[in-house]
Amino acid sequence: MDRIDSAIIDFTEAAYNLELSDEEWLAALLERGLPVLDHGLGVAGMRYGRPPEEGPFQLLDIHVASGPADFADRHRRAIAGTPPEHLREQVRPGGAGTASFDSRHDPAQLEHYTSYVDYCKDTIYITAVDRKGAGVAIIAPLPEVTTLTGPEAERWQMLAAHVDSGHRLRQGLSAMDASVQATGLPQEAEAIFDANGFRMMDAVGQAKESTAVGRLREAAVFMDRARGKMRNTDPQEALKIWKALVRGRWSMVDWFDTDGRRFVLALPNPPPTADPRGLTERESQVVAYAVLGQSNKLIAYRLGLSRSRVSGLLRCAMRKLNVQTRVQLVLKMREFQAMD
Repeated sequence: MDRIDSAIIDFTEAAYNLELSDEEWLAALLERGLPVLDHGLGVAGMRYGRPPEEGPFQLLDIHVASGPADFADRHRRAIAGTPPEHLREQVRPGGAGTASFDSRHDPAQLEHYTSYVDYCKDTIYITAVDRKGAGVAIIAPLPEVTTLTGPEAERWQMLAAHVDSGHRLRQGLSAMDASVQATGLPQEAEAIFDANGFRMMDAVGQAKESTAVGRLREAAVFMDRARGKMRNTDPQEALKIWKALVRGRWSMVDWFDTDGRRFVLALPNPPPTADPRGLTERESQVVAYAVLGQSNKLIAYRLGLSRSRVSGLLRCAMRKLNVQTRVQLVLKMREFQAMD
């Protein structure tokens, strides 16, 4: 299962392609990721729209990138026949892993899929769906029931973090009112760096703060390093240094001016915080990922924070919410959601 090569950086790059339509973006993402995703039985991607409150997931379309001749039909029938309550469990924000592990307490969920795609025993998946049900999911059948090692599971979660971040960025830009020029920088960025030397050319808002400037420049340098020789010589390390966000707020992306010169933009892309309950924005972000079962290490990767910072934010949030363990935290957040 451990397949580490430059394709993991190709896949990460494709997540931040802002020039394509949503349909083209998903197709390109799957194509760039095939060397990592495809285990000989096919790869499919689904786009979901935001359903009415408490309504079933709205499946917009399915893109099949590879697989046996009958895979597309089998996969579509399996998805169409999945009970809505199971789909809500399976398609969640920024997840990744194997179906056998996730359905270990309810094996009927995996058995449903394999009853249609009967030449597979398991699946690997990535989901990037917001809490209201809009987003994408990627699935690849596996020939055997598969248990991921710690490093493998971490790698899939890091890839999922970038798909989630890239999709959220695209949604935010498409929802932006074109008539409103908030920052005056390209793509409504909050900072712009010359890709030759990574000198900050301009910045607005929080990006101008002295503590942010250094972190943003470092992130731009690391992104460039990950996409250079390191993608071939040490792709695992390249993925580690290319964080999904910087300080829980910015995504770093390429931008080319009319003369073809490359710049790196810091685009605002903070994860939404659904229910602060007196928490700060950053505390709410950390709690949201902790409730999803993310480790402090992966939360730090997703938000571009240090692990010590994540630990501190989580302690403060738990103290404010009057809970002492993560289990209590999950139960407390479920109570809040039920009240809403």
